[in-house]
Amino acid sequence: MFDIVDSEQAFSKDIVPYTLIEGEFDVCEPYFRAKKESTEPAKKRKKTVPNPPSRADLETQERHEKLRPHLVSCLEGIETVWPTTWKEIKSPRMVDTVETESIDFPSMQAMVETARGKFSYEEEEDATEYELSEPITTDLDVFSIFNLVCINPENSLKLLQITPTCQYIIPPKSSFLMGSIADSLSQLGNYVNKKGGADLIVMDPPWPNKSVSRSSHYETQDIYDLFSIPIPQMIASKDCIVAIWVTNKPKFRTFILTKLLPSWGLQCVAEWTWLKLTTQAEPIFPLDSMHKKPYEQLILAIPKDSKSQPSTLPQQHTIMSIPSIRHSRKPPLEDVLKPYLNSDPIQVELFARCLTPGWISWGNECLKFQHLNYFDKKIKE
Repeated sequence: MFDIVDSEQAFSKDIVPYTLIEGEFDVCEPYFRAKKESTEPAKKRKKTVPNPPSRADLETQERHEKLRPHLVSCLEGIETVWPTTWKEIKSPRMVDTVETESIDFPSMQAMVETARGKFSYEEEEDATEYELSEPITTDLDVFSIFNLVCINPENSLKLLQITPTCQYIIPPKSSFLMGSIADSLSQLGNYVNKKGGADLIVMDPPWPNKSVSRSSHYETQDIYDLFSIPIPQMIASKDCIVAIWVTNKPKFRTFILTKLLPSWGLQCVAEWTWLKLTTQAEPIFPLDSMHKKPYEQLILAIPKDSKSQPSTLPQQHTIMSIPSIRHSRKPPLEDVLKPYLNSDPIQVELFARCLTPGWISWGNECLKFQHLNYFDKKIKE
């Protein structure tokens, strides 16, 4: 029915002697609660005629009514299995704000792309592969990091120092390619295909949203840019699972189901939800809030000619976890989807903002949350 994901633990996986800083997922109270009915006499107010609900509002509510019974059932069953260590966290443990002299990778990437266009640079079909052989790599700068497949081939982490104050953790057996949709997708497709094709592809596209500034970073205000992602090439001939995070706007879900998936030769086999809870196992918004929902949706698809049975994946499932206190980081899906994958799978994340051990990551800010200041180093006693 549901899985509980410990995001803090997952983001600390296999990066000894480092762990994610404590408190990144200490959301201890709902962002707001449903208003209680007052016993006081209602104040007289000027009557206003409410605007009729839009078509999108009606479709959102219709979708919510379909999801609601399953979500309610999950909430009823969570109390006995919710980790007691999380319940003990009743106020955020993080006191100091994380300070990082961050690099604006999307802006830098745009500058590099503009310069290459100015000098009639032609995109190479295969990106140069660069192995991080030293414990700390200092040979790459903020301009040479793009359109380059950086690989950590070893079973221990590496550090990549781009500037004296900007060091990044590169997890074991991981690789990444930073670039834009316009100038690096063919390189990504060729690299993944050369590795034998992907068994799992997870993507969190920056869906157009006026309140989400990172949308412009990927320049996907036009959702039709997503058609250019070479999913068939990356899948090769494998029975790959493609997982796509999507907001609750009905038009984006419809776009994926009726246009995007068919263009890639995929079929939807499951639609899951991520229910965001506090440390006290309360939804971060009221479940029936008309303004914001405490969940997001995940569409899972496989090739239409897949040899595996579509029924292998549960059609309806819920992932429960505590969201990050500072930014929208989706819960890692590796452990949740592991039972449905072959052993030693090739796993790819698109529009990545962090790196995962053993995964191939692509985007224009893959290193964003790999900055060393987001991690604590364990001191041997």
